[in-house]
Amino acid sequence: MEPTQVFSPLLTRYDEKYEDRPRMELMGLLDFPFRDVLEIGCGGGATGGVIKRDHPEVTYYGVEIDADAAGQARRVLDRVLRGDIESMSLEDYAIPRSAFDLIILADVLEHLYDPWKVLRTLRDYLRPGGVVVASIPNAQNIRLVQSLVNGFWTYAQRGLLDATHIRFFTLVEIGRLFSGSGFMIDQLISSCDADMPTAGPWPRDLEWGKLALRGLTREDVQQLYTFQYLVRARRTSDNGKGKLS
Repeated sequence: MEPTQVFSPLLTRYDEKYEDRPRMELMGLLDFPFRDVLEIGCGGGATGGVIKRDHPEVTYYGVEIDADAAGQARRVLDRVLRGDIESMSLEDYAIPRSAFDLIILADVLEHLYDPWKVLRTLRDYLRPGGVVVASIPNAQNIRLVQSLVNGFWTYAQRGLLDATHIRFFTLVEIGRLFSGSGFMIDQLISSCDADMPTAGPWPRDLEWGKLALRGLTREDVQQLYTFQYLVRARRTSDNGKGKLS
């Protein structure tokens, strides 16, 4: 008898899992000028490298958990801290509060045990009116819903069911994540699957195998066919009593 082949979607090297490419889809959310930028999960510095090339006046910090990627990022960014944002303190690296006017979290929040706490903490490192830009996969995507109806929730090495995803968010829960952490979303873009139905009349019924949904609006369908949300949120002000306004 041949031995059973062991497979785990977690058995993937960083360089196999993450393609170090600039996140150009986020650039449209960046309303420059910014002076000081912090990117959590900066990888090898591809996104920061593009921003530094186009805006050389920017001081760009990165935080990266992978040692090899952090080493690459140090060649292009102004300063790179190697560590886990959930267990490190920026104050230990002599970074003061209100140090940044832009923080980037590209495909990061879903990998964190407590993204709510991380956002609340990072808020203190933004100047008043500072901006967070993030990309977050959509757990309401119809492919996930179909799989669940058919009895599957199969983790993979990448994608919507990346095995390293710890938290899952829909559009509504993304709104709660940011508003409950002291931010107001001022721009949100849906990255949609190419096969999203666009023809009306609306509302309309749609079927996917065993699954049938009735009376869907255009907005309902867009949420079902979104695979990723791009979010820009601004730090809200304090009301003077130690509470968020």
